[in-house]
Amino acid sequence: MTSQRPVPTTTTASPSDTHDTRDAHDTRDAHDTRDAHDTRDAHDTRDAHDTGFPSLRRWFPPSLVASRMPDIGTWSPVPPSTDPEAWAVVDGATRARVLETATSALGRPWPALPASLYARFARDGDRSDHQTPVFARRARLAHAVLATALCPRHDSRREALLDDVMDGVWALCEETTWAWPAHDFRVLGPGPGLLADPDRPTLDLGASGTAALLALTDATVGDELDGVDPVVRRRLRREVATRVLRPYRTRREWGWYDGSTAKLNNWNPWIHSELLLATALTEEDHEHRVDLVCHILRGLDNYLRAQPGDGGCDEGPHYWWRAGASLFECLETTTSLLGTGDGVFAHPLIRAMGRYPVATWIGDGWAVNFADGPARPREAAPALLYRFGRRTAQPEVSAHARALRTDSEPAIPADGDAFDLRRTLDALFDTQWRTAPPTAFPLPVHTWLPQTQVMVARAHQGDTAGLLVAAKAGRNDESHNHNDVGTFIVALDGRPLLVDAGVGTYRRETFSRQRYTIWSMTSEYHNVPVVNGLGQPPGAMFRAADVTGRHTEDTDELTCDLAPAYPPRARLRTWRRTVRLVRGADERVEIGDTWHCREIPHSLSLHLLVAGELEPRSDGRATVSPPEGRSLSLTWDSTAFTAETETIPLTDPAFTRVWGTELHRLILTARRPASRGEHLLVARSLTSGPR
Repeated sequence: MTSQRPVPTTTTASPSDTHDTRDAHDTRDAHDTRDAHDTRDAHDTRDAHDTGFPSLRRWFPPSLVASRMPDIGTWSPVPPSTDPEAWAVVDGATRARVLETATSALGRPWPALPASLYARFARDGDRSDHQTPVFARRARLAHAVLATALCPRHDSRREALLDDVMDGVWALCEETTWAWPAHDFRVLGPGPGLLADPDRPTLDLGASGTAALLALTDATVGDELDGVDPVVRRRLRREVATRVLRPYRTRREWGWYDGSTAKLNNWNPWIHSELLLATALTEEDHEHRVDLVCHILRGLDNYLRAQPGDGGCDEGPHYWWRAGASLFECLETTTSLLGTGDGVFAHPLIRAMGRYPVATWIGDGWAVNFADGPARPREAAPALLYRFGRRTAQPEVSAHARALRTDSEPAIPADGDAFDLRRTLDALFDTQWRTAPPTAFPLPVHTWLPQTQVMVARAHQGDTAGLLVAAKAGRNDESHNHNDVGTFIVALDGRPLLVDAGVGTYRRETFSRQRYTIWSMTSEYHNVPVVNGLGQPPGAMFRAADVTGRHTEDTDELTCDLAPAYPPRARLRTWRRTVRLVRGADERVEIGDTWHCREIPHSLSLHLLVAGELEPRSDGRATVSPPEGRSLSLTWDSTAFTAETETIPLTDPAFTRVWGTELHRLILTARRPASRGEHLLVARSLTSGPR
């Protein structure tokens, strides 16, 4: 088969796309009282069409940050609760829902956080018993803040709501640590302890998230808290500075900042997005504000420099919402805070990152889930993605975001979902988002990410009917890595049937030397070969070679050599795998394997992880049937391979909420292993036509 260059999918903004796209309804601008004309033209076109990463230190040099940094209290992303006219844009149904949730908690005790809950992680690896009340406290405070702002001033509930805000702020300030035990330096240290040391706070996702929540509390209801007692706001700012801003500014031990002790991943933009808010809204010293923002921009450059030019996220679409999405929030906050630099949204890398959720969407709530992310992503923020598409002049991204909005309420998360005050406020004050008419998912027919080495291809543009295949090459040191170079996912009519299980509930073992003893992290439970009883090990040296992507009107395929992903004891010279989608009358997915071993292997098998009822037959066929809809037919060479099946019972809620109570594994084992061989696995829909 001839090779050809993949059809390019990246588009580049024209110069007209680099203008200021912020809307009048965006409260970041509505409450920023400074002019933005003096340096905008000097910084909005800088490296907008550069093919590398968009250096934020070039877009926002220290001199610019120093000259344009507003004093505390003169910029806010949200109107104060004392401005009822600004809050009048929130509709009555949303207002009633928020007030009902917040007032139902009034009078209840705040969830307790005894030291023994924190100590559980060190003792038995459980992290959820502590994190559950931590999250509940923060959700209650966030609801109380929003409800106070939405409650009419003459309403008798307002005073009680403000007291609940005060109680929440005080409770969080009384906590010994804001870091989660799974991240705390002392708990994870060489001489591990049970509890955190309050004199040396760890800056993690828990600490930065708490700082951002308190900063938004300050910005929203701080003036009213001053009317109750000024010490509340004063203590809030002191705790944010002591636990978060000062450690960030003065200590250089954060591996998530520069990749020095940990691989750069979603932690970098996620924490920095919250540090920006905490700096802008609570840091009173002007020099410290400038220093913090410059340090944040340097940290974000570290992250951007590590990103693939195709905009892919090796952590998968679930984590994208705290990786690419958080980076977008960093850019939004920075450009609004400094009143300049909106041209950065036109940079090719930023635009490519915005397309990733569109590229990896399967349909009906399912997404391509390589690495730790679940196949049904949680905690998506469609309103943020809608703005991402708008800022980067990509209507298909905004259309995808609008199609994600299944709830009639466009801003408030569904009951039971995580409540992020920052993202909720952004959605509430985005008029275009709230009034956007329904749209269909774009569902691109083909995506090839050459640096991330991921292909996603479907049978029909804009339609979930038919087959979809996603495949990856890559390497085994990706963020939230599974040892899965060469794995693939096959979906039919928008439902994955040959699958990646994802990951179970995080415990101590998940991010330890025991990670690859967890079944869902191993090659044996991914759709890859096992040779001489060996799967793939972790590490950067275990990677695919000779990776190519090919796209035509009728065919998409990814081809790579898997041999370098296996240890020397597997005795592989080459293992060429081609994952191919063929469109047309005989629509099918083909998995072609051709191998050459250094010697005759004592065993060789092909593993497939299956969701749905699995019915194997003795003639080289099997049927995979979902609870509803069409079934998938699998065929293989039964003269060369035997087949056995295994049921994998699932009890962990992280698995059962996605797959139900079981998955299955189909193992095809070579009858007479040879040093050279080839095999073709074919997947077709069992019946033709749409569901």
